[in-house]
Amino acid sequence: MPSPMTFRRRLLGTAVAACFLLAGPALAQPTGSGQPVLLSADSVDYDDKTGIVTASGRVELAQGTRILLADKVQFSEKTNVVTASGNVSMLEPSGEVVFADYVELADDMRQGFIDRVRVLMADNSRIAAAEGERVDGRYVRMEKAVYSPCDLCQEDPTRSPLWQIRAARVTHDTEAKEIYYRDALLEIGGIPVAYTPFFSHPDPSVKRRSGFLAPGGGFNSDIGTYARIYYFFDIDPSKDFTLEVTPSTEDGLLLGGQYRQRFSSGSMTLSGSATYAERTEGFGAAQTADNEFRWHAFGNGRFDINQQWRWGFDLERTSDDSHLRRYDYSEKDLLTSRAFVERFNARDYLSLNAYSFQDLRPGNPEEEPLVFPLATYSALGEPGSLLGGRWSVDGNLLALTRADGTDTRRISAQTGWRRDLVAPIGLVNTFAASIRADAYWANDYRPTLAAAERDNETSLRVFPQAQWMMSFPLARQSGTVQQLIEPIVMFSAAPNNVNDDDIPNEDSQDIEFDHSNLFLPSRFPGVDRLEGGQRVTYGVKAGLFGFGGGSSSLFLGQSYRLQEETDFPQGSGLEKKWSDVVGRLQLTPSPWLDLSYSFRLDSDTLAQRRHEAYVSAGPAEFRVNASYLYLDRLTLERGTASQNREELTVGVNSSFSRYWSAGVSHRRDLAENGGPIATGLVLTYQDECLTFQLVGERDFTQRSGIDSGDRVFFRLVFKNLGEFLSPSISGNVFGQQDAR
Repeated sequence: MPSPMTFRRRLLGTAVAACFLLAGPALAQPTGSGQPVLLSADSVDYDDKTGIVTASGRVELAQGTRILLADKVQFSEKTNVVTASGNVSMLEPSGEVVFADYVELADDMRQGFIDRVRVLMADNSRIAAAEGERVDGRYVRMEKAVYSPCDLCQEDPTRSPLWQIRAARVTHDTEAKEIYYRDALLEIGGIPVAYTPFFSHPDPSVKRRSGFLAPGGGFNSDIGTYARIYYFFDIDPSKDFTLEVTPSTEDGLLLGGQYRQRFSSGSMTLSGSATYAERTEGFGAAQTADNEFRWHAFGNGRFDINQQWRWGFDLERTSDDSHLRRYDYSEKDLLTSRAFVERFNARDYLSLNAYSFQDLRPGNPEEEPLVFPLATYSALGEPGSLLGGRWSVDGNLLALTRADGTDTRRISAQTGWRRDLVAPIGLVNTFAASIRADAYWANDYRPTLAAAERDNETSLRVFPQAQWMMSFPLARQSGTVQQLIEPIVMFSAAPNNVNDDDIPNEDSQDIEFDHSNLFLPSRFPGVDRLEGGQRVTYGVKAGLFGFGGGSSSLFLGQSYRLQEETDFPQGSGLEKKWSDVVGRLQLTPSPWLDLSYSFRLDSDTLAQRRHEAYVSAGPAEFRVNASYLYLDRLTLERGTASQNREELTVGVNSSFSRYWSAGVSHRRDLAENGGPIATGLVLTYQDECLTFQLVGERDFTQRSGIDSGDRVFFRLVFKNLGEFLSPSISGNVFGQQDAR
């Protein structure tokens, strides 16, 4: 009779061989024979005449994390055949569980047979087959196999899952790591929807491999009938390339692709497209069309030099204003390309940047500058390191260059100090002081439209400033609600008339005054214009905060300037001594309601100058959301606009069942001669193994070189198989519409 250790190892071979029968390469690893083997059974018998070892009655064999359970396990010394029968189940270290009625292995486990195979994978997917066999130690064949990642119906487990693949034969090549299907049929809800005599895909141990990806296509009113074909090249574990081929009836052939690579110090992605096709400009009778070489190039990269330094780039460039939208690559209106080097060290930061912009907005006459260099340095001292507060140092070097327009150079430096003090009664005091110096050089600079251009214009500005802010938060608890009232006052002092017309204004033109920048030292968005003079700024915060998560808050504020003179333009809300009143109301009493309202009121009449509202209300079964924007004409285009601007966006989302949801949205211009801008509809089904979306879009905006119209398509995402995007139908699908 063999020794106990020999017997244990033979039984372990049964478990390992049975696992090899269905397992992929990830499981076909050494069994760890150095680990102890644990055997548990009601009885163990050895027949001297037949040479058969039999373990029966709740047999459990374990080594490491691999476990075999069966009613009976037998090993024949004469034939070298191992069998396991009766409720056979095997738990793999990967989390998979293999079930069978009967397992038989021979020829040093290179050949084998298993009856009624059921596999429960780690991701809850299932494979079932009438029978399976292992051939030559490499191939696993399963006859009449079914695969599905969907959960079975709890009420009737015999019903077909939501979708499954049924095949006459499934063969797993464990060396090539490929799974082959013969006579495969895709069933959805038990109904056959697609058939293929043969297809294959990598097994789950393969993370990626060269091959075709899910294609796309459809009909588009711009490029006609088209197809999008993708092929993925797995170059090596650190890099890959995806080729895109898009033939269309209107534009011919477009080629594109994306290249990705990871390095030990960073990563890089490059993508682009190119075609020789017709480019249309203008509208109506003024429309012109010519064949041109059209392209786009996008990319980004981030690379570590060492633990403190890194460099990178962002690339966004295209041949014309409509290429990205025409071929559905992007809806951006402003493209930004950037190269940079930066350093991080404790509380210090240094960066060197170069920027190039491409404006795709129609009718914009201004030339975008080339920015190089833009160097920035910031340092912050330790708390309490200077007079009980902390110091700060900031430096900036900027150069803007235009082919036709103003060239500007600027060098700036600022040093500051800040300290926070809390009085025993709870009064919070913040003291801050700074001094800033800016030197400018400008060429081809015209201060006003009527002025002549100036060459080699130089200016120097020194700007000291100080602030003292006081706040007195008062809190009280009433039951399960915390009440808060916090009055805030800030005094600011700086020299008057600090902005010289000799200084070009590159970054301080677009002023948006609201509650978020009321207490800033300067309400100008940049540094070419600074807010000088003396002023007092005051406001109050009030809020109710429930212990259950609900809250409500209100903020109101205003500022008063001692001087009449100001550099703020008409309509900004800061052009008068008394600024406009700004505020914000937020209400979130429960998860069913979220409301936010920001506003700006005229300081004299309290007339509405700007307000923006957002509300989202209702349960998940019926959730309504809306946003509204109003801008008084006095606040637009520096007070020269002819009418107010009003825009409304509304939407309804409903999760009307466990798996189904729907959403409708509409955006509309409410101003005079306005109209609809865009409408969308999305119907979604999503469960554990399938996502289906039906999408309909209507675009009312007319752009040069692009037709306005409708678009309808659907997408299917099969778990573990991939995504299928239907051909899209676009154009005036629902009838003629008014172009805007």
